[in-house]
Amino acid sequence: MFQLIFTPEARVDVKTAAVYYDGKLHGLGKRFKQEVKRQLISLKENPYTRSVRYDGVRLAVINKFPYSIHYTISNNQVIIHAIICDYRNPAEYWVK
Repeated sequence: MFQLIFTPEARVDVKTAAVYYDGKLHGLGKRFKQEVKRQLISLKENPYTRSVRYDGVRLAVINKFPYSIHYTISNNQVIIHAIICDYRNPAEYWVK
């Protein structure tokens, strides 16, 4: 099993998106966090199931929401760099 490591930016990404969705509909932010958690559990078990998309970064699509988890793998660690909306350009958002 892999260890999940979060950058501070990734933590902020989840909180920001959850607040946004709660502003749209009460409880939707909680549902967003649940879907993120489901993907994180999957990544913890086998992060190699997602393909490399750019600069060694892999993407895990979050079900029911237009967001993806951007991560890399190093040794037995999955480093979560960002959780961003798929409508945004990751090259403009994520800085290595």
